[in-house]
Amino acid sequence: MSNPVAKIIDRHLKLWNARDAVERLTGIPSTYAEDVVIGEPAVWFSGFAGVELAIKEAQARMPAMGLAVTGPIQTTGDMSTYTWALAGNDGNTVAKGRDVITVRGERIISRYVFFDT
Repeated sequence: MSNPVAKIIDRHLKLWNARDAVERLTGIPSTYAEDVVIGEPAVWFSGFAGVELAIKEAQARMPAMGLAVTGPIQTTGDMSTYTWALAGNDGNTVAKGRDVITVRGERIISRYVFFDT
């Protein structure tokens, strides 16, 4: 993975898939800006505490699920987009969508989530 945005997205997904809170709390400051905004269709989160809350809530609703990139990462300027799938341990996909992120330096400053219907 020589694409710097791909490396950031990889760190991001590892945090969303991590079940250990200490691992997440340690990795959040190096992956997200302090004032990061996460926009989902029904709720918005901000800051490091917001990232942790968003991850905890998603994992509580969908235990034993994992996120993975499913298509190419497209980048224009500081914005990137990619498709993802959320699947259970059995490999069955339960949700799919697209994220649009803005990156400054080595950190995500915004992430907008779009679910496929």
